[in-house]
Amino acid sequence: MKCPFCHSQEPNHRNPTANSSRVECENCGEYSITAEALLLLKDDSWKLSSYVAEQNRRGFTPLFYSTQVSIPKDAPIGSVGVDAAIQSFPRSVTDRLDRALLNLAAATHYLGQTIRIAVEDVNPLLLSQNTSEVVFVLRQFLKEDYVSGWSSGLPGELSLTAKGLNRAADLQRGLFGPFNKQVFVALSFDMSLDIAWADGLKLGIEDCGYTALRVDAKEHNEKICDVIVASKGSNRTFALFFMGVFVLLKSGS
Repeated sequence: MKCPFCHSQEPNHRNPTANSSRVECENCGEYSITAEALLLLKDDSWKLSSYVAEQNRRGFTPLFYSTQVSIPKDAPIGSVGVDAAIQSFPRSVTDRLDRALLNLAAATHYLGQTIRIAVEDVNPLLLSQNTSEVVFVLRQFLKEDYVSGWSSGLPGELSLTAKGLNRAADLQRGLFGPFNKQVFVALSFDMSLDIAWADGLKLGIEDCGYTALRVDAKEHNEKICDVIVASKGSNRTFALFFMGVFVLLKSGS
């Protein structure tokens, strides 16, 4: 059975149960996924490959549930709904290129380090779903003088230039504005407040230039919803009370 995200590897399946399976994919990384979530994957599931790789780098092993609202309150840290993980994928080409550059910078542990770019169609490092997108991203980086050493073929090798490393550092410091305009809204909403969310808070966030992601949680147990914990490394965090309910707004990577 191939990896359900990248479809290009024969991963190891450890301790599979009737409810979930732990997957170790050489391309994506390590993650677990419930049987229900596995059945509901769609054509855009390749985006989860990048999510897994980035979360692994932060020390998390994601456990995918079918939806964010289906996550039980006792689920381990790193649990996330497939819907929320896919919504966190950057929507614009600019944001995808910036995120890919940050991934390359995170994979660079010393100046001039060579990074291998494999042949697999789905490349989580470059947030690309096929070889054409990989080539597109690399050509853009060559054009901007962010990378060197790669010519045209795959597999190939490259390294970040001083300009590329400086650009990544500037992105991390937020010198070009928020790198990721995704705002997580964590609160327990009653269905009667759906209109207030759609016509009030959500519109306000979008008016500020962000994309609002509502992360419902039945109980917080004095901790923030795991999907936000797994999204550490953000630039800004806001807290407020909305109609008597505590809200945490977090714009993050």
